[in-house]
Amino acid sequence: MAYNLNLKNMKTIFLFFSFLLLSVSFTFGQHEPETHDKHPMQHHRLALFTGYGLIPGAIDEEGNDQVKIIPVAGLDYEYWFNHKIAIGLQSDIELATYTIEQDHQEYLERNYAFVTSLVCMYEPIHGWAVFAGPGYEFEHEHNFALFKIGTEVAKIFEGGWSAGIMLSYDIKEVNSSLALGVSVGKRLGKFK
Repeated sequence: MAYNLNLKNMKTIFLFFSFLLLSVSFTFGQHEPETHDKHPMQHHRLALFTGYGLIPGAIDEEGNDQVKIIPVAGLDYEYWFNHKIAIGLQSDIELATYTIEQDHQEYLERNYAFVTSLVCMYEPIHGWAVFAGPGYEFEHEHNFALFKIGTEVAKIFEGGWSAGIMLSYDIKEVNSSLALGVSVGKRLGKFK
């Protein structure tokens, strides 16, 4: 299911989600800082992601620019070198079909595009991570290289479980997009 969105409302939606992300970050950040140096850790983490992507460069049936909101689902794998630094493979699929314009002349239909990125992650505060890295969007008509940047704010639970809100932006030659959603993760492996 895809939703059309008026460009005039984009600012309101962006401000709302920014406020939501900051509120969650502030709420989860209200605990005493932890010292991780003496605590063992599990290096592997898997996370499921579900949310919505904002596609600002979509074209409607009449050839007009519009913003489409589409569902997105993903699976992430992370390897944590220590309590602050990790490398991750983020993969997601856009669960919709839409059309974009390339070079003001060619229309490309995007049908269930698959996006994967290799990102470096940094967690400056326990429960809040930022990430960035190169990736690629695969689709049967045309593929695009991209650069992904984003952040995740998560609540950490007993047993290595976590739940959080993730915001990411894929910078592409055509059709840069924003994704916002929730993630549920689990740390795996032996404690080291």
